[in-house]
Amino acid sequence: MDMGGVLIGIDRPPLAAALAARGVPLWRTGEPDAVVVAGEGWRGVARGAPALVLTRDENEAAAAIDAGAADATPDTTADSLIAARLAAWLRWRSEVLVIGELSIDTANRRATRAGRELDLLPREYALLLHLARKRGQAVGHAELLREVWGLRFDPGTNVVQVHVSRLRARLDRGFDRPMLITVKRIGYCLVAMSG
Repeated sequence: MDMGGVLIGIDRPPLAAALAARGVPLWRTGEPDAVVVAGEGWRGVARGAPALVLTRDENEAAAAIDAGAADATPDTTADSLIAARLAAWLRWRSEVLVIGELSIDTANRRATRAGRELDLLPREYALLLHLARKRGQAVGHAELLREVWGLRFDPGTNVVQVHVSRLRARLDRGFDRPMLITVKRIGYCLVAMSG
């Protein structure tokens, strides 16, 4: 599935090639798994995604880490070493989320319910993952547009409802109780089992 991956926030084509050689996907949609930026550009680039900051020197690298960057290195560092670091991050960050009968393997971008594979399209997977990370909480339309679609405005379409409906069909069809519920006038909620 084409979700997540590494967002390169600078113009550095050799780094993209080094990541591809290691099988590390570049960011396309959804939330990036990691971000590579230069200097102060890392602040606020992607909430929740660890930032690897490329700096002028080691002192600036130390200052970036002290200020909250996940890692930093001088911009003279070889692209192959940066790619190796990012690949290690992605291996380390992989997790399996379990909510009742639902299991989401983030490393392999796989989801199953009661052992049955859910054949999810990329946007459906991103939607499910976001709801899973907020399990038990009602998530509103605006948040889903922002976090899953990357939109800072309401396009005036029913895109969220359409994708929720598709996800609900894949997740809940054939089971006695739904896991994806609608909270009227608020949004959607993923629960272990609804009663």
